Formats: sequence, structure tokens, C-alpha cells
Amino acid sequence: MKKKIIIFRASGPVSNIYLHQKLSHINYNLVSLPILKVNKIYKDSILINSNDLVLTTSFYGVFYLSKLTQERNMSLFILGKPSNYLAKNLGFKNIIECTGDSASMLIKLVDNKNKFFKRNMGDIIYAGAKNISFNLPAEIEKLGYNVKRYKIYSSEAVNSFTKDFILWVKRKEVSWVVLLSVKGARTFYNNSKKYLSKKDISNLKFACISENVAKKLNKPYFKKFFPTYPNTDYIREVIFKYERDNVTYKKN
Repeated sequence: MKKKIIIFRASGPVSNIYLHQKLSHINYNLVSLPILKVNKIYKDSILINSNDLVLTTSFYGVFYLSKLTQERNMSLFILGKPSNYLAKNLGFKNIIECTGDSASMLIKLVDNKNKFFKRNMGDIIYAGAKNISFNLPAEIEKLGYNVKRYKIYSSEAVNSFTKDFILWVKRKEVSWVVLLSVKGARTFYNNSKKYLSKKDISNLKFACISENVAKKLNKPYFKKFFPTYPNTDYIREVIFKYERDNVTYKKN
């Protein structure tokens, strides 16, 4: 029987299957389970003009933004290929894709400020989650720019594991657990204390999207792996490298 890779992700009105597709050629059964529940919290329309600069740092930020404005020609900064594909499908025209995390987006803005912060630029708008681990709007304001922040959705912890997941772990049917956010990793850690033993956890390997995510699993019995640069594609490389170095596997 093939072992499983469990991808813990936020659950919302649209599915993000990018990583699932990227891992489809490895010889594991792939299962996605919810670790966060996403809900829309901003109901009014957002007035955006074509010369505005809009930032959003999550997949669901792109989705909910599309429901709150009709404008599609403004400069839209997003993180990662899944958000890029979604933004294109939703009709946004001027997409600037950043690789990494929110701090990487800030670096790109600073390094290219003469290009992006123009004299005739409109508002700088940040549309995202109610709670964010890196306060990008505040960091931009430190540079002397005003930012209009819209809290358009919330992500609430799913404070339990499914019975299937617990059973799979107990039976040693899970090889990898994938964690894609700081809040998701924190939620997994808290749930693991309630439902899994140290021995259960020591049989798992954790592929985290970044070092900051991995730090939330702050006990030595968590076997943590993460890429140098936060990126969904690099999650795949972390797993593939381990398999090449430690396990003989066959592609489907």
C-alpha cells in the first residue's frame, strides 16, 4: 500500500489544487485536509481605480478581492503561482507576481520603488486577512507611504483532526505532512498535543513552506524540512530531494 502525503491547507469557497498537481507524479497517495477555515468578513464594495497599486498576499485574498471590486486594470501584486493563475482566471490584467513571502514582496517594492511608486500613482491598497503574521502595510508606511488596508476575510483554526487522519497516523500510513502557513502550523502543533503521541509524531516528516512555518513545530521529535526560499514549488523539491537521498521510489 502506498503511503500518504497529507496537505493541510485553508478551506474556503474555491480550491487551491496547485501543489496537489505538482506532487501528483510521486508515488504517494495525496490527501488534502482543512487546518484553517476561511470566511469573508468585508461586505461593501472597494473603490479601486486603474492607477492604484493593490497588494494581496494570499490565494483567498485574490479571490475575495475579485468579489469586492469591478476594476481589473490596476497593478496587482500577488504571491506565488497559484495566486497568479487565479488572478488571471478572474480577469485581472496587470499582475506582478512575487516569489516568497510577504517580506519578499516588500523587498521587491523597495528595490523597484521608482518603477512602482510613481508621481501619478493612485492609492496603495492592501486587501487581505484580518490577522497577518507579517504586517506589510505597516512596513510600507514606515517608508513614508499611506496604505489603505482592507480586512476582507478571516481564517479560523480547525481545532481538531479528522478521525481518518488520526487513524492513518496510528497505522503509520502517513509519510509526509505539508504545512503552508504560520497559523496552520501553529494549529497543527496545538492539535497534535491533543490527539497524537510523541511516538506518532516522530514517525512523520514535515515539509514546511518556510523556516518561519517550521519554527512553530518547536519540539525535537518533529522532523522538519523547508526550502531556502518560501515557495510552493520548492515544497515539491524538498520532498523529492529527501526521497532521492533516502528512499527508492518509482513514478506512477
